[in-house]
Amino acid sequence: MTTSQVTGEVITPRKQKVRPLEVLGRYTALFVLMAFLLLPAAWMAFSSLKPNSMLFGATPDFSLEGVSLDNYRWALRPDGMDMGQLLINTFSTNLMSALLTTAFCAVAGYGLARYKGGLARALVAFLVISQMIQGPMIMVPWYQIAATLDLINTREVLVLIYQTLTIPAAIWLMAGFYRAIPVELEEAAAMDGCSKLGTFWRIILPLSLPGLAAISLYAFILGWNDYQYALILTSSEYSKTLQIGIAQVMNSIGATNWGGILAAGTIAVIPAVILFSLVQKTLISGLTAGSVKG
Repeated sequence: MTTSQVTGEVITPRKQKVRPLEVLGRYTALFVLMAFLLLPAAWMAFSSLKPNSMLFGATPDFSLEGVSLDNYRWALRPDGMDMGQLLINTFSTNLMSALLTTAFCAVAGYGLARYKGGLARALVAFLVISQMIQGPMIMVPWYQIAATLDLINTREVLVLIYQTLTIPAAIWLMAGFYRAIPVELEEAAAMDGCSKLGTFWRIILPLSLPGLAAISLYAFILGWNDYQYALILTSSEYSKTLQIGIAQVMNSIGATNWGGILAAGTIAVIPAVILFSLVQKTLISGLTAGSVKG
């Protein structure tokens, strides 16, 4: 008896030839784009160190003349802008919003990913329709509900409203992330005697940390950047957010402290930048998994 042996060449992918001009063009375009995006922020941060008399030149002034921290001292003083209280209001409101969004969508997204049927399809349709409703369309009903429940000028009303803005997209993302996790892991856990709740807590949630981090940051930054809801529903010192405090200073009667406003704007940007920098890789992986598998 004879045997035949099939031999073949190993096919390796060809390496693309690097073109120096193409690489140079890409990096040049990226540099120009980054300069276009970052130059206003850099001007704001640098001008926040200058007195008001030096802010209105014909061209941006990046010299070190007149540089001081007086504007930041004014922004942080209680008799100035009282940024400390505004930061506490904004941070606590959005931290609670992010925690609620994450806790709810961690469970609801799992149910949407694993359980099929008419109810799941109806929920998907509801999520899609809810994304078509813009904020101004529901502003009056929200105000009436908040007034009826005596929630005007409270942080709680903003937390509740932010849930309606973040939950639909967050559930969709988490459902896509859960679909990327093999069902066989849950089946193996069930064969070992682990309950549904135990499987979800010990196996699914640890694997879903990138997705949870993504929706947490999404909810936090969405609330941090909100202006219209905070403007309509809050005005007290206990409840108004950073954006409202800055707007009130800009619209105040008398000489406007533009240097102090620039300092406040710089302070407002710093927490979001730091938070995004810390979880950037986790956020990107979570959003990618949720969008591809969803």
